[in-house]
Amino acid sequence: MLLSPKGASRSLAAVFTPIKSRGLVDEVCARIEQAVETGLLTSGQRLPNETELAAALGVSAVTAREALSQLRASGIIRTARGRSGGSFIADNVLPSRERALAQLHEVSRLQIRDLALHYQAIAAACAGVAARRSDAADVATLRSFIPAADDDSLSWRLALSEFLLEVAAIARSARLARELIRLQADLGTLTLLPCADSGYRGRTTLILEDVAAAIEAHQPAAAETGVKALIAATTDWLLTEQAKRY
Repeated sequence: MLLSPKGASRSLAAVFTPIKSRGLVDEVCARIEQAVETGLLTSGQRLPNETELAAALGVSAVTAREALSQLRASGIIRTARGRSGGSFIADNVLPSRERALAQLHEVSRLQIRDLALHYQAIAAACAGVAARRSDAADVATLRSFIPAADDDSLSWRLALSEFLLEVAAIARSARLARELIRLQADLGTLTLLPCADSGYRGRTTLILEDVAAAIEAHQPAAAETGVKALIAATTDWLLTEQAKRY
């Protein structure tokens, strides 16, 4: 099992599940790129070796090798030789505020709203099922992803991402988790921007605690409402910031 900055992550397991679509090399690359964009894979983190990657994704060793080569050529990963060698996420792929602001300038308000609606629908479905299936251990793990007030913006963004992916993990749906990863990747570095705002952080902390409480109490409607409010808080912040700047 790969490790996230907070330890073993069941959410990350959704990245390394069998691929059943065409264009296998591109799909392997997309999985890794999306995991990097959402913060599930971070700079310096070691990837499975060729054989492990092929087995986890249900592809041939040749496909895994070609995908790793493509990722290396695009600068997403680096390879080191020797006993402690392997393929690692490159050091220069950290999300940046400058890239986030550039993306905010390029995306339309309609695109942000449309993506948010899709994101809310998928996340709410995960939360509703999670509230029906959760146990005490699930809730304890979920609460471990509620960020601390003094976390930096990158850590905060990763924690928010992991929180929602953990909700999908509690729902026991790798398919929903993969869709959340894809949607988070579509949002890209945009979600880094509000995480630097103390007001946003205060509001979302309360929402995360409410969602965890609803899942613990087996209240699907409240859990669904909570995750929708979380995504709405992010969307509203981005739309307000875009209006100020552009």
